Amino acid sequence: MTDTWILLSFLSAFGQALGWALKKRTLENKGINNTLGLVSFFTAGVILFLLWGLTEVNRLPSMSPRFILASLVVIGVNILAVWAIYRVLDQAALSVLMPFVAVTALFVVPIEYVLRGVLPNVFQVYGIALVVTGATFFATIKRPTKEVLTVAGYFATALLCYSIAPPFQAVAVEESGSGLFSAGVFHIGIAMGFFLFRFLYTESQAIGTLQEKGEWGKTILLMVAAGAVLALFENGPATVALESAKASEVFSLKRTMPLFALILGIWMFREKVTIRHFFGTTLLVGGSILIVWFR
Repeated sequence: MTDTWILLSFLSAFGQALGWALKKRTLENKGINNTLGLVSFFTAGVILFLLWGLTEVNRLPSMSPRFILASLVVIGVNILAVWAIYRVLDQAALSVLMPFVAVTALFVVPIEYVLRGVLPNVFQVYGIALVVTGATFFATIKRPTKEVLTVAGYFATALLCYSIAPPFQAVAVEESGSGLFSAGVFHIGIAMGFFLFRFLYTESQAIGTLQEKGEWGKTILLMVAAGAVLALFENGPATVALESAKASEVFSLKRTMPLFALILGIWMFREKVTIRHFFGTTLLVGGSILIVWFR
């Protein structure tokens, strides 16, 4: 079906919420950020390449200079974004922090126009505005403290990176002709970035402590699970969706992730939900329907 991208985009939204929830649980163990990045993204990359080999073995991707350049941009900005989020993920409620990812939907539009000459119609612009407005209803911060400003700074860095990445991701998929292959390249590249970080920032002490407690095996399993979710439910579906839809559409629907983060926050972390959360949820859903309905 031509609108399979819609289902894939919503699946990616759920996968993103679940993946970050698993990573938040993992980061309750301090000092293993880079190991988490290495294991989870490498696991995701291996799975994506396996899926590509099994389903598209007769379709060789194009490795053009444009694909390589776009992939390097995607890898670079995602390394920075993930590094920044890992610094704050264990310091804020999942249902409060994650909604602000929706803000990046607005920035996708002008960047995609510059790169590909593609603009959404007026109804889709209204939809994107509703998605962003809905995200603001999730904010519960009343008085900024030093800790809050630190979290905001790291997360603002991540949002900027996530605003830049989607159009370049779309270009890479368009150039290669394969969403799965492109996603595999992205994830292995990001894993290699965190592999280098492990040499710059040693984590042996934290790992040793986990081994002494007998919790290292469980922690590794959480990392691998996060990587599997990343490949099968988050970035894999989103990248495949880009084969038949614009980046502004795919990533706007993916920004409905706060709906799922809200549920997972209650279920996994016993987070409290306010009326503001429900108002934000309504606007997010309304914006998503506009974006799809008037495609």
